Amino acid sequence: MNVLIDDHLLREVLLEREPLWLSQARGTGELATTGLWYFRLCSALRVPTTIGTLSGPVADLPEDLRSRVLCQVTAIPGTINLLSLRDVSWSAAGYAARYGLNLLAAEAIAAAVLTGSAIATSLGNLPPRLAAATQGERVSVLSPR
Repeated sequence: MNVLIDDHLLREVLLEREPLWLSQARGTGELATTGLWYFRLCSALRVPTTIGTLSGPVADLPEDLRSRVLCQVTAIPGTINLLSLRDVSWSAAGYAARYGLNLLAAEAIAAAVLTGSAIATSLGNLPPRLAAATQGERVSVLSPR
């Protein structure tokens, strides 16, 4: 199954700590993320003195491993499909209007529909409007059990 992952799961995959539940659900399917989720991860890691929920696990790593992870973030591996707003903007605008979504959520549902992917989030929950959009567009949602 193809899976669209959020910024927290992207970080875990880049740390080579893909959660077992995600790996099992994905099987041989492809991983993808959106430009905004990628941007949020880059923003969190860009300033090393800022420690938050996205950057904390990377900040705690030994220097050599942290440098490797940052290299992977800045040159996202080809094994992770990074969707462009160029490809999803038109449909994202439609989903935003239909479901009252913000840009992040509209991009996510458009990317999932375009790639035939399930949406996986680290927290196991979606904002109510994005949850309604996944139901309306028949997009599966994966989360930790």
